[in-house]
Amino acid sequence: MAILAAILYPPETDIDGLLAGVARQVATAGGRVGGVVQGKAEGGKGLALTDLASGTIRPISQNLGPLSTSCKLDTSIMAEITGNLERQIDAGLDLVILSRFGIREIEGGGFRSLVGRAMLADTPLLTGVRVEHALAWAAFHGGLGHDLPPDEAAVLAWTRETVAAAAAF
Repeated sequence: MAILAAILYPPETDIDGLLAGVARQVATAGGRVGGVVQGKAEGGKGLALTDLASGTIRPISQNLGPLSTSCKLDTSIMAEITGNLERQIDAGLDLVILSRFGIREIEGGGFRSLVGRAMLADTPLLTGVRVEHALAWAAFHGGLGHDLPPDEAAVLAWTRETVAAAAAF
């Protein structure tokens, strides 16, 4: 069984709700879960990431003004979050959840390094990949990953089978 899996989902899917639900179930069963899910920042402006281990919510969007066409992602905060997630993986987790494997990761940035870090630590990792990025995801994992449908039962079945090897879930 692959310890690396992605939920391939269409745009209308509440991927973060699905991932957060999986995290809650694993944690309730006594598993150590780390990672992040995405949501709206306080006040509904911009994006934020919720740390699944601590519940801390960090805004990740910069306010560049209404006329800006630049990327609004705050790379310094993303670097801090990545460092924190690296420490979580190194400390030992039963499951890592990353909200997205998207454009940033496809281009070599974002949380891409965390996928390798989790694999080196033999820690199962679950992420979301929009269906239009499925080929890039497949090229990235080179047959080492597993694709899941956006179905809670299927995701939980993979999680139970995969995490069971690492913890009593």
